[in-house]
Amino acid sequence: EKALRAHRSQLRGFVAARALAADVDDALQIAAMRALEKADALVDPDRVVPWLYQIHRTTLIDLARKARSERSKIEALAAEPMSEATPAETEPGDACRCSLEQARQLNPRYSTILEMVDISGASLKEAARTLGVTVNTATVRLHRARKALKDKLMAHCGVETMRGCNDCHCTERGCCTA
Repeated sequence: EKALRAHRSQLRGFVAARALAADVDDALQIAAMRALEKADALVDPDRVVPWLYQIHRTTLIDLARKARSERSKIEALAAEPMSEATPAETEPGDACRCSLEQARQLNPRYSTILEMVDISGASLKEAARTLGVTVNTATVRLHRARKALKDKLMAHCGVETMRGCNDCHCTERGCCTA
């Protein structure tokens, strides 16, 4: 712990030179936790500084691998064709008022992308450009929005899609007057 405090600024510089600015604090914290957890494994106390640098180096490598893995998952999701069972499988104007009302109650990021892509018929590329995000980000956001809408429709109406919502009983109950 003393060595971590004594070399804090040098370790910060080491990490900052090798990581994105947004990741520096996380990397430092993870490395510090690892060092404290493994302090008993230090054989030669005179070699504590190189040992700390090695822990910080392996922490940076682990974080880079994790980031690469997450990017590949997003890219795979973006490349995945839309399934026929997507919750918002509609033509513009095909959704009932109930499903539109449920979509409006979602997080604004989700309701906006659903409105643009699934209701208004914009392409993901157009939606991404309008929202100022990458196509990958828009794809992930749309995927999450559809999942959230599916869950909301299932809980409220007992259906999973906007098209299926045309068969719900919310109009008769009067609970979703938009």
